[in-house]
Amino acid sequence: MKKGLNSVLYRQQHKRFYFVRMQIAIICTLLFFIALFRYWPESEELDRSLAGRFEEERVLDRDFLETIGEVTIDRSAPPVPRPETTLPEDVVVDMEYDLELNVGEGEGVRLAPFVDERTEPELVEDPDHPPRVRRITEPVMPTAARQADVYVEIEVLFTISQEGEVIEASIYEMRLLNRSTGEMEQVSQTGYGFRDRVLRAAREWEFHPARHEGQPVRSTTRRSFQFGTR
Repeated sequence: MKKGLNSVLYRQQHKRFYFVRMQIAIICTLLFFIALFRYWPESEELDRSLAGRFEEERVLDRDFLETIGEVTIDRSAPPVPRPETTLPEDVVVDMEYDLELNVGEGEGVRLAPFVDERTEPELVEDPDHPPRVRRITEPVMPTAARQADVYVEIEVLFTISQEGEVIEASIYEMRLLNRSTGEMEQVSQTGYGFRDRVLRAAREWEFHPARHEGQPVRSTTRRSFQFGTR
């Protein structure tokens, strides 16, 4: 029993001593390398060689940069060729004009009056086929005139183009009912704004143009507008 206990104690002490020896060996190794790097002799030749190598690299870099700076690219466009032009010599023409306007007094030259070739189409008073209404715009009776029980007849003269459009519209005649006598009286003014309303509506009318000898012609026609009740 005692032998077994002694053997166990021996093994434990042996392991403990082995572990201690390993730690001592590692510490000694680290101290050795520290002393080696700390007290390593300096080499001046190695430093000179390294310094010279760095200086060469700097010189190469400077030359490289200077060479790049000297390179330029010409991007200007080539000149455009211009054709040679020759200007004609000045020619002087010596001419005399006789512009005397004294007609009938000797040798003066008579100048013909200017004639405008653009003439308006002829207005046919009595065409073979008179114009026919195609579109009508009715004027609205003023409210005040309706309240006053006014009755008015207004006759409008239309001038119609070859295309059937209203060129001009004008008042031809105006008649007003006299309630006391029951007679229609011709007047120059009716009041209530009838004239403006009638002309504004008349200019919006459209016609089929009159035809004379088979051709559309310019013509006139009259139409009557009534307002109110008799």
